[in-house]
Amino acid sequence: MKRTQALILVLALLSSVFLASLTVCSAAEERVIITLPESVNVQGSELLLGTIAEISGPEDMVSKVAAINAGAAPISGSSRRLTKGQIEVRLRQGGLDLKKIEFQGSTTVQVYGVDFAAVGSAAVEQSEAGFPIYEVVVAAADLPRGHVLTREDLSVESQEFRSGQPDPRTVEQFLGLRTKRHVLSGSPLTTLNVETVPVIERGAAVTIIVQTSSLVVSAPGIARGTGGVGEVIPVENTLSRQVVSGEIIDGQTVRVNLRGPGTP
Repeated sequence: MKRTQALILVLALLSSVFLASLTVCSAAEERVIITLPESVNVQGSELLLGTIAEISGPEDMVSKVAAINAGAAPISGSSRRLTKGQIEVRLRQGGLDLKKIEFQGSTTVQVYGVDFAAVGSAAVEQSEAGFPIYEVVVAAADLPRGHVLTREDLSVESQEFRSGQPDPRTVEQFLGLRTKRHVLSGSPLTTLNVETVPVIERGAAVTIIVQTSSLVVSAPGIARGTGGVGEVIPVENTLSRQVVSGEIIDGQTVRVNLRGPGTP
């Protein structure tokens, strides 16, 4: 009798574990992953999530998420900043359960309005399923993270886009950029996987300068961010330990605006 009761107990425990695993698997299968880029080019008057993010998961849920309107799109030549929080509000308004949605990538997206027809990214044809096919720049081979792109690394392929828009840049415009992550052969190159090679890396020693019409003050600093010429990054004044924001002037110099928040 005791052996029978123990066997029943073991079977009950195994059943509960099995059901729990099925629930977890089911939840994982239903989850939609939204990968946000740091910046994206769009056209049109509305910002549909499918045009600004990479979305993966069950096809029916992906379609619903991709169709969510995140607001007005910037006109060609201008831009707007879109945050993860703003997107979450739109998803709730669209009746979607945020527990079934996972965000990856950047927490903010700088959205640039672009006339794709003017830069040669118009769809060349449509697939049998009715989705546009674009000619896009792809990796000609598997590329490691941190690799600086050469012409041999790139090729052009026609690919179907079920959501979003292709990156409108040409092969020449990708030359000299570097990969942000491992890129598989045949993968389209976008702001999600390539970036401008920074002139200042995080942790580099820099000179912080504050300049007026009659005076230039400088102090030693440490870069607390990574960026290229013209970008604004945080830097730490090594004398005062104060962290300020400054514009990258060259590979060794960051300029702080006197009228901005925080100066060395």
